[in-house]
Amino acid sequence: MEKLQLFVKVHQLKDQGFKVAAIVRKLSISRNTVYKYLGMTFEEASEWVIASQSRTKKLDAYHNLILGWL
Repeated sequence: MEKLQLFVKVHQLKDQGFKVAAIVRKLSISRNTVYKYLGMTFEEASEWVIASQSRTKKLDAYHNLILGWL
């Protein structure tokens, strides 16, 4: 499930009266993830998703070398 979709689903379940433990069981995600999403606004979550998609990865420095091996 996409992160923003999961964020929305967590908030929907909380608005419906589900407790954190029930959300964890229903969505099969970490309790820490539920608390993180509940502590964010939609704008913050959107910025977080964009930032996580554009950050550099550890293997990016070796991308061309690995492609050369293939």
